[in-house]
Amino acid sequence: MKRSIDLDDDLVTEVERTASLVHEKPATVIRLAIRAGLPVVGSRFQAPRPEGYFADCYKGPEAEERGQFEEAMQKATKQKPER
Repeated sequence: MKRSIDLDDDLVTEVERTASLVHEKPATVIRLAIRAGLPVVGSRFQAPRPEGYFADCYKGPEAEERGQFEEAMQKATKQKPER
């Protein structure tokens, strides 16, 4: 799908500089920039999660076991590889 966009002078300069830096065509640089930037734009306008949204993920009997496991792992001594 072909689209046309208007770029201001500063953006044109930046696209040309980046295109020469990465040795790609300006159209490729613009596509890469759009692909990299779309998730950022989308998350900026996404509604924030309500308070306690993930709270259910950390409840239950395995939460206590996980806490004990993490404490035990912190106390574990590092093993050296055999030579």
